[in-house]
Amino acid sequence: MIIGLTGSYCSGKDTVADYITAKHGFSHYSLSDVIRECMKDEGVEPTRENLIVFGTNLRVQNGNGILAKKVMSKIQDGKNYCITSIRHPDEINELRKRKDFILINVDAPQSIRFERMQKRKRAGDPETLEKFIEFEKRESQSEGPGQQLAKSAEMADIVFINDVNNLEALNIKIESLLNSLKTMVNDK
Repeated sequence: MIIGLTGSYCSGKDTVADYITAKHGFSHYSLSDVIRECMKDEGVEPTRENLIVFGTNLRVQNGNGILAKKVMSKIQDGKNYCITSIRHPDEINELRKRKDFILINVDAPQSIRFERMQKRKRAGDPETLEKFIEFEKRESQSEGPGQQLAKSAEMADIVFINDVNNLEALNIKIESLLNSLKTMVNDK
């Protein structure tokens, strides 16, 4: 099974992926890590802004599905994977070439996501709600090689609302989700 996670900024995609990989033995690939590897090769600092620009440039030069193609070349039949940082419809289309791929949109209310972002204190994160909203708009273009989070979310097979700030409660919700996914994959 290949679980793809897309979703809004600070919705908990990585937390969900961490749980799936730690508790269920899935291998984790991040499309953002593909960008980071390319940036490292070229000596570019991996700030959030640089990741966005560099990822867009990779899509311009190599097609909008390039990041997914790079990850798919590492996938082995018979193993389980969790792929995160899916931000473009063509990446989803590339991943959907596999019958065992399921896309989940992880989301949470904007106020909760902003609060999470403030707590994690990553360099380059917006410091105000207004800047946070501006970042989100920039990541949700509707066409071209840039990030298209809203369109990607619309393509999801499942919407997973992560509105809890308690890890134990979240883990219970993830287990329920995984049970549903097993049924979906078997029905495909």
